[in-house]
Amino acid sequence: MSLRLASVAIALVLSAMLLGAGIYESVAVAPNFQGAPTSLEHARGFYHATNPGMFFRVLSPAVQLFILVALVCNWRRPATRWRLAGALALAILADVITFKFHYPRNAILFNAPLTNPTDLDRVGAEWATGNYVRIAVVLMMVVLVMASMIRIARETAPIEHGLS
Repeated sequence: MSLRLASVAIALVLSAMLLGAGIYESVAVAPNFQGAPTSLEHARGFYHATNPGMFFRVLSPAVQLFILVALVCNWRRPATRWRLAGALALAILADVITFKFHYPRNAILFNAPLTNPTDLDRVGAEWATGNYVRIAVVLMMVVLVMASMIRIARETAPIEHGLS
């Protein structure tokens, strides 16, 4: 396996992990934000030792790093270069969404006083909707990395010698 292909394969695995974790949050975590304040009391108690952010703070930079490595390894191939550059831009955009949209809502959901259930339910719903947007961005990133991997695999595959 060439370095070009291996670097994109690692980036693809990590990107797919990021996508799967985001989908998991929408399916298993976000619905538990509704029904405040009781739901958030339980969530705060459940996340006393660690929280999903600990996972994403490691995985997201790793995704960006390995997409960057794949980009450098494939720089001389314009079609692959632009797909990987687009994937890197989308990975960065996903983090911008996280920092600008989700972190302020996380602070309200997990640190603010649980005094206004209506506002807390609204913030939880906003968080869930924003997560769908983030999942769509990450899905586009995964598709670009996958398309790059397919292209590289086709370019580096041994030529078949068929019998005539």
